[in-house]
Amino acid sequence: MTRTTEMNNIIEERYQFCIWLNLIKKNTDRKNKEKRKRGLGNVLNFDLFTCPVHIQKLFGDFLKTPKYTKIATLKGHTDLVNCLTIHENKLYSGSDDKTIRIWARGTNTETYELVATLRGHTRCVRCIVLHENKLFSGSADKTIRVWNIETHELVATLEGHIRGVLCLTIHENKLYSGSGDNTMRVWNTYTHELVATLEGHPNWVNCLTPHKNKLYSGSWDETIRIWDTETYKCIATLEGHAGYVQCITIHENKLYAGCLDTINIWNTETYQQIAILRGHIGKVYCLTHYENKLYSGGQDNTIRIWNTETYEEIATFRGHTKNVQCITIRENKLFSGGQDNIHVWKI
Repeated sequence: MTRTTEMNNIIEERYQFCIWLNLIKKNTDRKNKEKRKRGLGNVLNFDLFTCPVHIQKLFGDFLKTPKYTKIATLKGHTDLVNCLTIHENKLYSGSDDKTIRIWARGTNTETYELVATLRGHTRCVRCIVLHENKLFSGSADKTIRVWNIETHELVATLEGHIRGVLCLTIHENKLYSGSGDNTMRVWNTYTHELVATLEGHPNWVNCLTPHKNKLYSGSWDETIRIWDTETYKCIATLEGHAGYVQCITIHENKLYAGCLDTINIWNTETYQQIAILRGHIGKVYCLTHYENKLYSGGQDNTIRIWNTETYEEIATFRGHTKNVQCITIRENKLFSGGQDNIHVWKI
């Protein structure tokens, strides 16, 4: 992981903190010795080194884990982790090992523990999304499976795609699925019935995201198509990406698209390109935003953080040994998945 100026400052502060504690101890011992010589009681009735509550109260800011530090690794999947999502205190992960694993946050720990494994898909799990009390999972086995998140039981299996299901998203009680068959399908999240099929991309539909009354789809045809969610008509096409569109996300009327080496930024009102972010070496596989920052994971094994106003790179996480395939954020923790398990970072 690359150290930032802020991290270096925190390390220096911790070093100074240790020096201060040592000086406090020496000064306390000296004063107590002088008092005892005069037959008086101790100056201090407690010893800082035996009262951690006092240390935490006086110097708590110095004891916090620095930002952008890896704090845990979740092991359990036996192959590539393709997708992650969080609901309440549980983390859900889908993998090439054909399973979905559910991790619950421990009571007295910053990490998560494996509590359940969902089996049923016959090929790799490529995508997952949550809606109310259901988990929807898309797989290379061409199906979408629906799970009850309380009982972990399989509720239904949606069939219709003729190639693998690559991406899922939810908008107004409708499930949208993108596939290697170049189509998107729209499903009713309650009845599980097929509502519509959207055609237009000449290649795989790799990623989907909704915004207001529009659906954005990214494809291996190197374009993003924009669809009206009421009429299901394509209303615009964004071109000019460097390679396949691997991932997309929207934040404050800006559309971010991860491609080969770059992240393209588009205005969602004018459809004009605003900027291009460069830093990753290889494909950008995943994007998410948190507060005023954009987080990206890529083929170069790194996670990069960007300022969404200045478009400057803030920091780089280094800790994965292989591709960073997916990321998700909850509160001040970032979860990243890839070939080398799930990593947990403080942000």
